[in-house]
Amino acid sequence: MNIFKWLTTFLIVIIASLGGFLYYSFNIEPYQVEVVEYVSVKDKEAEDEIKVVQFSDVHIKEDFTHENLEEAVNKINQQNPDFVVFTGDLYDNYSIYNDDENIIATLNKIESKIGKIAIWGNRDYGGGAAQHYAQIIQKAGFVLLSNQSQFFSLENNKKVLFTGLDDALLGAPDLESSKTDESVDYSILLSHEPDFINQYDTSDYNIILAGHSHGGQVHIPFIPSVNQTGLSHYSHSKKYSKGFYDLHKEGDKKNYVNSGIGTTHISARFGVVPEITLFRILI
Repeated sequence: MNIFKWLTTFLIVIIASLGGFLYYSFNIEPYQVEVVEYVSVKDKEAEDEIKVVQFSDVHIKEDFTHENLEEAVNKINQQNPDFVVFTGDLYDNYSIYNDDENIIATLNKIESKIGKIAIWGNRDYGGGAAQHYAQIIQKAGFVLLSNQSQFFSLENNKKVLFTGLDDALLGAPDLESSKTDESVDYSILLSHEPDFINQYDTSDYNIILAGHSHGGQVHIPFIPSVNQTGLSHYSHSKKYSKGFYDLHKEGDKKNYVNSGIGTTHISARFGVVPEITLFRILI
């Protein structure tokens, strides 16, 4: 094979690979929602379990509509959850695309044995969404927490506490005003942006659930500059971008960052599959 044929073959392979990469990133991975499962043990001798499902960062827009959201809702319901929590960013840009009637109907299909809880994300304030988000989420059967706490009693008489912070970028989070002195058996803190958690004393909480980062949304192997910045570089999630992080020296307090369901900036994902997270909590 002469050099011309070799270069032609090489170029064809490169173009085909790039085309495959782009097709997969824009048309396949963004719609492959997976369920990630963790077990969190409060009491090793506990016989009771509650299931908490977290979803985050839906970013409804023209290429990710209520029909795509419904697929995620079906996967949430398959987990038979006791609680469902949404950690913010329902629409991508409300002023450009919105479909409240269908979104409310779809979110109403989420089934939870005990409660559905939501908090504010930055996109729930921006683009005119602030005038509509609370009404949408409440009509969908969620309790919307903004610097507030909500108790839930279980059948075994134990209590679970959810505290929801206001959005850190466009809202006014205040953990101190959210706290309560009432005794509980398990406490969960919800915050849309994960990096701001370090500003607070979170030692009273067993787990912290956040979102916002999309896990960087695009992760290309062997290209550190992309992976270290990605989309999360512009999302105030430089320190905590995906998965579990220890916040205290004893290692039993954890911050979990959900990779989200939707996309922003570009409608693509690569190496960061959209996720729903199931936490099996023994208390």
